[in-house]
Amino acid sequence: MAQLLDALRMVGTAEQVAVFAERAAAHVSFDNTRAVVTLLGDLWRVRAVEQVTALAERAATHTPLDNPGAVAMLLDELRRVRADEQISTLLSRAPYDPFDDSDTGARDPFDNPDADAELLDALRRAGAVKQVTTLAERAAAHAPLHNPQAVTRLLNALREAGAGEQVTALLSRDPAAHVPLDNPGAVADLLDELREAGAVEQVTTLAERAATHAPLDDPYAVHELLNALQYEGTAEQTAMLTQRLPAAGLFEMFLQAGGHREQFRFGRSPEGTAAAAWGWDDLK
Repeated sequence: MAQLLDALRMVGTAEQVAVFAERAAAHVSFDNTRAVVTLLGDLWRVRAVEQVTALAERAATHTPLDNPGAVAMLLDELRRVRADEQISTLLSRAPYDPFDDSDTGARDPFDNPDADAELLDALRRAGAVKQVTTLAERAAAHAPLHNPQAVTRLLNALREAGAGEQVTALLSRDPAAHVPLDNPGAVADLLDELREAGAVEQVTTLAERAATHAPLDDPYAVHELLNALQYEGTAEQTAMLTQRLPAAGLFEMFLQAGGHREQFRFGRSPEGTAAAAWGWDDLK
């Protein structure tokens, strides 16, 4: 689509570009928000202003609101093509309320805090203060805590939106004690975000849980977690995690993290202590 529009603009007449743009805008499905956003961008690039306006008006009126991530994507594109009136139209349909089932049918309001965070960011960029507050309150009170990456994104979006009360509300649900630990890299990100939010006790809680129970089967993710623990200044928890590394086959990381290289220059005994000094003659 984009290449065809560009080719028409280069070799055709303005009338041909307009006719093709009108046909494209008339047949796009509003169930596919990504396709709508892409087409808006393509039309904007070839300066099909009338078609951009027409498509923006239809998108603002007919795009389903059951996917907050998709609504966020559309909001950002409407801002980019300067469709301010259409942004107002979209916002008047209350895409900020994930509990509202009056438009397209109910969606589970607890299913996707990451997408709600995307929508929060987009609403903030659009200057939709009322909608930001409404979504922030609901997300802070009801977003699931089963995905540390999504909790991190939501907490960050709330902080960026200046929603201090809602940050407090989310933290009061104690995500540090409830998020699963199966993704150490995501846990590391949450540790950083909790620190940024000033949640010192929760940093300690999550650090203790992760140091003791996080899986160690992904060396890269473990390295991220170890770095986060060191950065947060949680010395005790850093030591706890470090002591688990050799048994997980991460002896080199153990040597680097704990400054143990000199102490364990001859290896590590089965009991976990430093091996006694040996020379090549001892191997004969």
